[in-house]
Parts: sequence; C-alpha cells; structure tokens
Amino acid sequence: MKPYEEVIEFWVREFIDSMDEGVLRAGNQSGMEPLGVKIIFDGYGDLDTENEYIEGGNHEMLSFAVFVHKDSLNGQEFPEHDQTPWALIHRPKEEVCIWVWYNKAIDEIEIVPFEDGSTELDHNLVYQIIRDLDEGNYANI
Repeated sequence: MKPYEEVIEFWVREFIDSMDEGVLRAGNQSGMEPLGVKIIFDGYGDLDTENEYIEGGNHEMLSFAVFVHKDSLNGQEFPEHDQTPWALIHRPKEEVCIWVWYNKAIDEIEIVPFEDGSTELDHNLVYQIIRDLDEGNYANI
C-alpha cells in the first residue's frame, strides 16, 4: 500500500504535465485529475529578494490545492464548490484540502501535511479514500 503522499505527488505531476502552458492564473484547473478529485493551481511563490522581479511572483515555485471529498469514491465528478469573486469556499466537514508546492528548478514536490486543521474528516478515512482512488476502488452506486 503506497503512502498517501506518493499518490498525491503522482496526481500533481500528471496535472502539471497536462495543464496549460505559459503564465497561469490562480484557480486554473486545466490539467488532468483523477475522477472524484479536484486539483487547482493556487499561485506562484513569493520572490526571495526585492531586486528580483517576475510578474506575478516566483514562477519557479508553483502552489496547488488538491481536494479530496468524503464522497470521492462515488464514481462521479468532484462536487462543485460555492465561490466568492476571489476564491472557492472550502468545506472542511466534507473534504480535505492538501497543499502542494512544486519547485520547477529542481523538479521537487513538497506536500504540506494536512494535520493542520484543513479538514474535520477522520484522517484515516482520508488516507483510505486516497488509497482507494489510487487503486480504482470506486463504489458501485
């Protein structure tokens, strides 16, 4: 059984490889994602120095949000989020949001542990949903 981080990294790399090229806007969801999962580009990293200028941030550091819903195994598309003009509304009682950083310069992915309160779901349930998604174990609904 793979650790959940390995599964998330695989999903994000597939998303990156298939998303739009060029300068991205936060909220871009152009890459491939597994059925029942939502991955969005969240923005570029901060610049390290005041002398360095890249429009929109450090384009070598990309941030992604990976959403896994409690019903992700139902074989359906990910349930749509309500949105404000500047962001989507996260549902911690129904889903987990896993933050991921991608460093293009060294081709490295960092997954931020979600133990920080990004969900009210039982963590073992979330791990199991991710593993089942990875193995293609969708519910017969």
